[in-house]
Amino acid sequence: MTTDFRIDKLRVPVSLIMLGGEELNGSMFVQSVSPNRMGREEIPDVLNGEEAFFPLAQEGGTLLVAKDQVREVVVRGDFSSPFVQTNARRVPVELTLTDGAIRTGEVYLEMPEQRPRVLDFLNRYAQRFVVLYAAGGVCLINRSLIEHVRPAD
Repeated sequence: MTTDFRIDKLRVPVSLIMLGGEELNGSMFVQSVSPNRMGREEIPDVLNGEEAFFPLAQEGGTLLVAKDQVREVVVRGDFSSPFVQTNARRVPVELTLTDGAIRTGEVYLEMPEQRPRVLDFLNRYAQRFVVLYAAGGVCLINRSLIEHVRPAD
């Protein structure tokens, strides 16, 4: 039995770096309308969703990728701050991952004014991937693989 029910999806080019170091290039799918907020769904919505796997379209077909096996996802392009609230405070940080890789960029602290520290943000952050705004794009880092953070403030 076939149905005509279909959700329109957009393709977003990404590079994945897996736990073993392998780099996978392809496109992730996002909905043109987000089920959780105004505007379209974004890559952090997909990665931080409760599902354990997501599809990655490649030239040879589609891979079903386990989120827990992804070290980081790079979304290339010019992003002012599409993934954050307008009242969030931007803070430069240096993240060191468990394999020794270092990533620098900025995180947006979506915290009450009485708790604006990076420490408070990290201790209350419950999502699977941390969004880091870096030169040339946005990098989503698997939170469980962050060894330590050096705030620049």
